Amino acid sequence: MSDDDIVSTRDAPWLVVGWFTPDYRELAESLAFQLKAHGAPYHLFAKPKLESGWNTSRKPIVVLEAMNTYPGKTIILMDVDCRIRGDISLAANVEGDVGITVLARNMRRGRKKLQHWVAMECSSRVVVFKPTEGAHTFLERWSAQITRSSFNHDEHSMVWTYLSSPGVRFDYIKPQYSGREFDKMPGGVIVHDSAHNAQR
Repeated sequence: MSDDDIVSTRDAPWLVVGWFTPDYRELAESLAFQLKAHGAPYHLFAKPKLESGWNTSRKPIVVLEAMNTYPGKTIILMDVDCRIRGDISLAANVEGDVGITVLARNMRRGRKKLQHWVAMECSSRVVVFKPTEGAHTFLERWSAQITRSSFNHDEHSMVWTYLSSPGVRFDYIKPQYSGREFDKMPGGVIVHDSAHNAQR
Protein backbone atom coordinates (compact mmCIF):
# COMPACT_ATOMS: atom_id res chain seq x y z
CA MET A 1 0.00 0.00 0.00
CA SER A 2 1.33 3.43 -0.97
CA ASP A 3 0.46 7.05 -0.30
CA ASP A 4 0.03 7.40 -4.07
CA ASP A 5 -2.78 4.82 -4.13
CA ILE A 6 -6.27 6.04 -5.03
CA VAL A 7 -8.67 4.73 -2.39
CA SER A 8 -12.32 5.11 -1.45
CA THR A 9 -13.62 2.24 0.65
CA ARG A 10 -16.76 1.72 2.68
CA ASP A 11 -18.42 -1.06 4.64
CA ALA A 12 -19.31 -3.32 1.74
CA PRO A 13 -18.60 -7.03 1.09
CA TRP A 14 -16.78 -6.20 -2.16
CA LEU A 15 -14.56 -3.58 -3.77
CA VAL A 16 -12.99 -2.79 -7.12
CA VAL A 17 -9.24 -3.28 -7.36
CA GLY A 18 -6.97 -2.02 -10.11
CA TRP A 19 -3.45 -0.75 -10.48
CA PHE A 20 -1.61 1.82 -12.51
CA THR A 21 1.86 3.11 -13.34
CA PRO A 22 2.63 6.87 -13.26
CA ASP A 23 1.84 7.29 -16.97
CA TYR A 24 -1.63 5.83 -16.39
CA ARG A 25 -2.51 7.91 -13.34
CA GLU A 26 -4.89 10.15 -15.27
CA LEU A 27 -6.86 7.10 -16.44
CA ALA A 28 -6.93 5.75 -12.89
CA GLU A 29 -8.26 9.05 -11.55
CA SER A 30 -10.94 9.05 -14.24
CA LEU A 31 -12.00 5.51 -13.32
CA ALA A 32 -12.04 6.44 -9.62
CA PHE A 33 -14.30 9.42 -10.37
CA GLN A 34 -16.76 7.17 -12.21
CA LEU A 35 -16.71 4.48 -9.52
CA LYS A 36 -17.36 7.03 -6.80
CA ALA A 37 -20.21 8.56 -8.80
CA HIS A 38 -21.93 5.16 -8.83
CA GLY A 39 -21.22 4.34 -5.18
CA ALA A 40 -18.60 1.66 -5.79
CA PRO A 41 -15.78 1.20 -3.25
CA TYR A 42 -12.30 0.90 -4.76
CA HIS A 43 -8.58 0.68 -4.19
CA LEU A 44 -6.35 1.46 -7.17
CA PHE A 45 -2.73 0.57 -6.39
CA ALA A 46 0.08 2.82 -7.61
CA LYS A 47 3.00 0.77 -8.94
CA PRO A 48 6.32 1.73 -10.53
CA LYS A 49 6.73 1.11 -14.23
CA LEU A 50 8.63 -2.05 -15.13
CA GLU A 51 11.83 -1.70 -17.11
CA SER A 52 10.89 -4.63 -19.31
CA GLY A 53 7.97 -6.99 -19.80
CA TRP A 54 4.25 -6.58 -20.16
CA ASN A 55 3.00 -4.55 -17.20
CA THR A 56 -0.28 -6.43 -16.86
CA SER A 57 1.68 -9.52 -15.81
CA ARG A 58 1.41 -8.06 -12.29
CA LYS A 59 -2.35 -8.53 -12.10
CA PRO A 60 -2.46 -11.69 -9.93
CA ILE A 61 0.13 -10.26 -7.52
CA VAL A 62 -1.91 -7.07 -7.08
CA VAL A 63 -5.06 -9.08 -6.35
CA LEU A 64 -3.22 -11.21 -3.79
CA GLU A 65 -2.02 -7.98 -2.15
CA ALA A 66 -5.62 -6.70 -2.11
CA MET A 67 -6.90 -9.96 -0.59
CA ASN A 68 -4.37 -9.59 2.22
CA THR A 69 -5.35 -5.95 2.72
CA TYR A 70 -9.10 -6.64 2.64
CA PRO A 71 -9.62 -10.17 4.01
CA GLY A 72 -13.11 -11.55 3.54
CA LYS A 73 -14.05 -9.18 0.69
CA THR A 74 -14.87 -10.09 -2.89
CA ILE A 75 -12.40 -8.44 -5.25
CA ILE A 76 -13.44 -7.13 -8.68
CA LEU A 77 -10.22 -6.75 -10.64
CA MET A 78 -10.62 -4.08 -13.32
CA ASP A 79 -8.37 -2.40 -15.89
CA VAL A 80 -8.07 1.34 -15.28
CA ASP A 81 -9.13 2.06 -18.88
CA CYS A 82 -12.56 0.58 -18.17
CA ARG A 83 -15.55 2.90 -18.06
CA ILE A 84 -18.48 2.70 -15.63
CA ARG A 85 -22.03 3.38 -16.82
CA GLY A 86 -24.11 2.41 -13.80
CA ASP A 87 -24.39 0.34 -10.63
CA ILE A 88 -21.83 -2.47 -10.76
CA SER A 89 -22.68 -4.21 -7.47
CA LEU A 90 -24.23 -7.18 -9.29
CA ALA A 91 -20.84 -7.92 -10.88
CA ALA A 92 -19.71 -9.29 -7.51
CA ASN A 93 -22.52 -11.86 -7.46
CA VAL A 94 -20.79 -14.85 -9.04
CA GLU A 95 -21.00 -18.45 -7.91
CA GLY A 96 -17.87 -20.33 -6.99
CA ASP A 97 -14.36 -18.98 -6.56
CA VAL A 98 -13.58 -16.96 -9.70
CA GLY A 99 -15.81 -15.09 -12.14
CA ILE A 100 -14.30 -14.87 -15.63
CA THR A 101 -15.06 -14.14 -19.26
CA VAL A 102 -14.11 -16.85 -21.76
CA LEU A 103 -14.15 -16.01 -25.45
CA ALA A 104 -13.86 -18.46 -28.35
CA ARG A 105 -13.87 -18.27 -32.12
CA ASN A 106 -13.55 -20.73 -34.99
CA MET A 107 -10.30 -20.66 -36.91
CA ARG A 108 -9.79 -22.37 -40.23
CA ARG A 109 -6.63 -24.41 -40.64
CA GLY A 110 -5.41 -25.06 -44.15
CA ARG A 111 -7.58 -25.17 -47.25
CA LYS A 112 -9.82 -28.09 -46.32
CA LYS A 113 -13.23 -27.06 -45.05
CA LEU A 114 -13.27 -29.62 -42.23
CA GLN A 115 -9.97 -28.56 -40.70
CA HIS A 116 -10.93 -26.07 -38.01
CA TRP A 117 -9.56 -25.03 -34.67
CA VAL A 118 -11.31 -23.25 -31.86
CA ALA A 119 -9.25 -20.38 -30.49
CA MET A 120 -9.99 -19.59 -26.85
CA GLU A 121 -9.00 -16.67 -24.68
CA CYS A 122 -9.77 -15.44 -21.18
CA SER A 123 -10.27 -11.72 -20.74
CA SER A 124 -8.57 -10.17 -17.72
CA ARG A 125 -10.21 -6.75 -18.11
CA VAL A 126 -12.73 -7.66 -15.40
CA VAL A 127 -12.26 -10.70 -13.16
CA VAL A 128 -14.06 -11.44 -9.89
CA PHE A 129 -12.35 -13.21 -7.00
CA LYS A 130 -14.24 -14.51 -4.00
CA PRO A 131 -12.43 -14.69 -0.63
CA THR A 132 -11.89 -18.45 -0.97
CA GLU A 133 -8.99 -20.86 -1.03
CA GLY A 134 -9.89 -21.73 -4.62
CA ALA A 135 -9.49 -18.12 -5.74
CA HIS A 136 -6.19 -17.85 -3.88
CA THR A 137 -4.95 -21.04 -5.54
CA PHE A 138 -5.94 -19.76 -8.99
CA LEU A 139 -4.07 -16.48 -8.43
CA GLU A 140 -0.89 -18.23 -7.32
CA ARG A 141 -1.04 -20.58 -10.32
CA TRP A 142 -1.75 -17.67 -12.67
CA SER A 143 1.24 -15.73 -11.36
CA ALA A 144 3.50 -18.78 -11.69
CA GLN A 145 2.26 -19.43 -15.22
CA ILE A 146 3.08 -15.84 -16.25
CA THR A 147 6.60 -16.27 -14.87
CA ARG A 148 7.11 -19.55 -16.77
CA SER A 149 5.59 -18.34 -20.02
CA SER A 150 7.83 -17.02 -22.77
CA PHE A 151 5.05 -14.55 -23.69
CA ASN A 152 4.99 -12.86 -20.24
CA HIS A 153 1.34 -12.04 -20.97
CA ASP A 154 -1.43 -12.18 -18.40
CA GLU A 155 -4.28 -13.34 -20.67
CA HIS A 156 -2.30 -16.05 -22.47
CA SER A 157 -1.23 -17.39 -19.09
CA MET A 158 -4.75 -17.06 -17.72
CA VAL A 159 -6.08 -19.48 -20.35
CA TRP A 160 -3.60 -22.18 -19.36
CA THR A 161 -4.29 -21.59 -15.68
CA TYR A 162 -8.04 -21.88 -16.29
CA LEU A 163 -7.57 -25.15 -18.16
CA SER A 164 -5.28 -26.61 -15.49
CA SER A 165 -7.34 -25.72 -12.40
CA PRO A 166 -10.04 -28.42 -12.13
CA GLY A 167 -10.35 -27.89 -8.38
CA VAL A 168 -11.27 -24.20 -8.76
CA ARG A 169 -14.96 -23.39 -9.21
CA PHE A 170 -15.55 -20.95 -12.06
CA ASP A 171 -18.56 -18.86 -13.01
CA TYR A 172 -19.08 -16.57 -15.99
CA ILE A 173 -19.45 -12.82 -15.62
CA LYS A 174 -22.59 -11.41 -17.23
CA PRO A 175 -21.65 -9.76 -20.56
CA GLN A 176 -22.75 -6.27 -19.47
CA TYR A 177 -20.15 -6.36 -16.66
CA SER A 178 -17.34 -8.06 -18.60
CA GLY A 179 -15.48 -5.00 -19.92
CA ARG A 180 -16.14 -5.52 -23.61
CA GLU A 181 -15.30 -2.69 -26.01
CA PHE A 182 -17.82 0.13 -25.60
CA ASP A 183 -18.79 0.04 -29.28
CA LYS A 184 -19.49 -3.72 -29.12
CA MET A 185 -21.57 -3.59 -25.93
CA PRO A 186 -23.93 -0.57 -26.20
CA GLY A 187 -25.83 -1.59 -23.07
CA GLY A 188 -22.75 -2.46 -21.06
CA VAL A 189 -22.35 -1.28 -17.48
CA ILE A 190 -18.58 -1.92 -17.39
CA VAL A 191 -17.03 -1.26 -20.80
CA HIS A 192 -13.50 -0.84 -22.11
CA ASP A 193 -11.77 1.88 -24.11
CA SER A 194 -8.42 0.23 -25.10
CA ALA A 195 -6.51 3.34 -24.04
CA HIS A 196 -3.21 1.48 -23.87
CA ASN A 197 -3.36 0.70 -27.60
CA ALA A 198 -3.77 4.40 -28.44
CA GLN A 199 -1.03 5.31 -25.96
CA ARG A 200 1.40 2.81 -27.42
